Order: sequence, then C-alpha cells, then structure tokens
Amino acid sequence: MPYCRHCHKEISKFDTDICPHCGEKKPIADGYRTMDITRTMDTLSQEGYELPKSRSQKTFAILCMCLGYFGIHEFYIYRKTRGILCIFLTHFFVCAVGFPLTFAWLRNALGFLIPFLIEWVFYVILGILYLRVESPKDGRGEFLR
Repeated sequence: MPYCRHCHKEISKFDTDICPHCGEKKPIADGYRTMDITRTMDTLSQEGYELPKSRSQKTFAILCMCLGYFGIHEFYIYRKTRGILCIFLTHFFVCAVGFPLTFAWLRNALGFLIPFLIEWVFYVILGILYLRVESPKDGRGEFLR
C-alpha cells in the first residue's frame, strides 16, 4: 500500500488525485509502482519447508484419560503451566485426602489409593468431555485435528 507524501498515512493505490486524509492533491509520487510480492518471497519448494503439524484431539483425550494426573495431555498441546498445575493439584488432592484416610481411618495404603482412583475417574470423564468439544485449540492457537 502506498503512503501519502504529505501526511504519510496509508492510502489506496487508486487515490491518485486527492488524499482522503489530508486533502492534498497528488498524494502519490509520479514514479510509484506497487511491489511485486513474488519477487520478494522465496518460492516454496519441498526442501527446507515443512507445514506445521497439528495435534490430534483423540490423542489429547486419550492422554487425558490415561495420564491426566501427570498433566501429560496439557504438555501435549503446549500448555506447560496448566500441565504443571495438573501435577500440583493431583499431588495436593492425593496427599490432602490420603493422609487422613491412611493415618486416621483405614491405617493402610488404601488411604492413598482411594483418592488416586477418584482422580483417575475424574480425568477419564474429562477426557470424554474433551472428545465432545468442537474446534478445540492448542496452546499456540492452532486447531486440533
């Protein structure tokens, strides 16, 4: 797009008579030519050029169902902070519920297994819900396929 030589604002190449912003006559220089973009860009050849690979929604949901408590599904779609938060919340929940169950009520290792199973069921349900989401995006803003 050309710029007005008087007010330096962007104008259309068809505004050759009067600038729509400042009203001056002949805003475009006489020898102005538009740039040929095919000469400025390299041709897209197969060598050294790859299309970005989008992540799969099914793989995302399966990772959530199987390894959701480790936050692997969030790391898979480039959301590191949410992945770390999943790990922290899982450990917090298992410890916060597991310690009282183990030392006060059950007095064996099942006290830690019960909250871990509850967390696993939660991530299975969340994975099923992720399968039903239409047009989910990853951490880079690309759609999952």
